[in-house]
Amino acid sequence: MSTATTPVRKPLGARVVDVVLALLAHVAVGASWVLVAASVMGSLDVARRMVMNSEFAWDTGRLPQPWMILVGLAAAFVSHVFFTWAMRRAGNGRRAWGARVVAWAGVFLGGALGAYLWTPALQVGAQVGPASGESTPWGILGWAAHHARLVVPALVGAWTALLVLVSRHSPLVVVSRWVWGWWRGRRSRRSSSLASA
Repeated sequence: MSTATTPVRKPLGARVVDVVLALLAHVAVGASWVLVAASVMGSLDVARRMVMNSEFAWDTGRLPQPWMILVGLAAAFVSHVFFTWAMRRAGNGRRAWGARVVAWAGVFLGGALGAYLWTPALQVGAQVGPASGESTPWGILGWAAHHARLVVPALVGAWTALLVLVSRHSPLVVVSRWVWGWWRGRRSRRSSSLASA
């Protein structure tokens, strides 16, 4: 004789704690990837200045130093572990979605912040030497470095938007499918009750 087990519904306080932990996990994943992306953008700014201005210095300006990439990656690892645990706790053992879209949103925000804080060119179109003051016209790399301020965030933003709209790890996609399934189930129940009446 087998008895069907019904899932035990958590008390309201436990459900609120689960939601708060899941939200904190989302923030932790996003913030860790903002730190990674901003640190990478700081390191890219050094190479970018070399191409545009013919100067070399490991000064990343207002962005994190290159060693912060490792700190950000360690924080990302810990936050992903926390995310998995918090989402399984909130979903009674099963995750509704993964951290991929949240991580890419963090990369987009960190990349956009980094591009905004990049050091501007000393002279647009000319590579100015810091010592002699002589300049040479930019080549393809100089113009690419100059326009990367807009291109890099645009590409990462487009990829992130695509993931938000179509990825199975997107909270938007999961919630939309749930609402659609709930609506279809409601309509089918209503039509079957009308047919039986």
